[in-house]
Amino acid sequence: MDRPLLSVRSRLDDFLAELATLQYRYGAGLSPDLPVARLYASFPELSSPETFAAANEALARAKGKGDPDPVAIRRITLVRELIATQVEESLALPAADAVVALEARSHIPADDTTLSLAQALSQIPREPSRSRRALLERGAGNFLWDHRGPYGDRRDAALQAAEVLGFPDYPALRQDVTGIDAGKLAEAAEETLKRTEDAYRDVLAYVLRKLEPTLRPLPGGEARRHDVQHALRAPWMDAYFRREDTVPAVMRWLSDWGLHPEAGGRIRLDDEARPGKASRPFVAAVRVPNEIHLVLQPRSGMDALGDLLHELGHAWHLAHVDADAPMELRRLGDASVTEAYAATFERLLLSPPWLKRYLGLPSSTTKDAVRLAAFQALAVLRRHCAKLSYELSLTTKGASADRADEYADGQRRALFAQPHPGFFLHDVDSQLYVTRYLRAWALETRLTAYLLERFNEDFWRNPAAFTWLKGLFARGGAADAEGLATEVSGTPLALPEAGARLVAILNQ
Repeated sequence: MDRPLLSVRSRLDDFLAELATLQYRYGAGLSPDLPVARLYASFPELSSPETFAAANEALARAKGKGDPDPVAIRRITLVRELIATQVEESLALPAADAVVALEARSHIPADDTTLSLAQALSQIPREPSRSRRALLERGAGNFLWDHRGPYGDRRDAALQAAEVLGFPDYPALRQDVTGIDAGKLAEAAEETLKRTEDAYRDVLAYVLRKLEPTLRPLPGGEARRHDVQHALRAPWMDAYFRREDTVPAVMRWLSDWGLHPEAGGRIRLDDEARPGKASRPFVAAVRVPNEIHLVLQPRSGMDALGDLLHELGHAWHLAHVDADAPMELRRLGDASVTEAYAATFERLLLSPPWLKRYLGLPSSTTKDAVRLAAFQALAVLRRHCAKLSYELSLTTKGASADRADEYADGQRRALFAQPHPGFFLHDVDSQLYVTRYLRAWALETRLTAYLLERFNEDFWRNPAAFTWLKGLFARGGAADAEGLATEVSGTPLALPEAGARLVAILNQ
């Protein structure tokens, strides 16, 4: 039974490098296809239930030793989680391919022209005309509803994976392989929604009026989700966040911190405008730590700067993982940790001194920008809090049309805006990744509090602060979010704290 597990460990680095290369080329607009089926076929042991069984046995033996080795247990645990994920991805592959083909030939009406689904979704937040935003949202939502079959098949692969691997349901499978109790986290998410409701609704009313004087949130108003998406862009702030200013500002900040933007050649920056390139930046880790691709589409705006800082956090983390660490710790880990590092960089938008120093914003504009950045973060937090309970239902009951009302009800409550129910199978994170985001934001709150306490409010230009962060980065997947939170603060993660911090900023 050990043989398939040994095969996985010996070939895993190559598999992940090839997968990241395919994802990079596709997302960067360098390839029209994402041929993962051929890649999966070349590594059949990764998606084999027999390999999962072998990992179970290896983990039991490692834990049963008289003097268990925590590093050995961690390495097996991470590989076991990856195998469970690949079993699901393999089962989902026909549906995923059907979705890619469907979206490639999609035509969403947009006045006198048509857009692909990806183009329409990218345009909605940036479209200044409310009637045209409504047209694009309605067209995209109707398209997704009319073609919900393959999207539903993709989601139901999660239920199939649980059955194949011998679990009563999908949440039980994910809890077993990750250690994350999604039900307990959903309770914390519910508490977070309640505690942040008033502050979110008040600021939402303000930003909607900035777009259109008569626009109001639900329940009394007529706001739709596309209105919230446009408001989160804060287009009235665009003059202060031009790309020709923000990108050099970020480079100056890195230099002040004693860092080179490309991390000694380990980070490969792709910032060329290119047809087919993903609208949002992303990171592809081909080889960790020596080949990390950071892909950017030139954009302006507060949200674009936040996205850039976020992805820089991912890139800098991966580029500073210890090259001598075991392969599993270099390549795998609790995604909540790397998301927390990315969020720590992104939350620099909440720092008035950072905005003043690098963007030269006047005091009044800085105050507005910080409040808007807190609102953006809170809206995303609330949306994901609502998504968690919905996705637990989806991955337990299956992707029937009944789930559409659950999705819409949750998003309506979280955003105080009317969503299109057609997005109920599209607006979903595979492998309950929503749990990673929520835990990441809770961890970021602890990390930033520690940085402020130890290195003061301008930690972002104190080389000692980055030295401390670099020590965390070097560990790779050795620590999970709970362990890291306890290490830096002495207490476990608490999601409501993340919401409370943002509410405090909004109430200033």
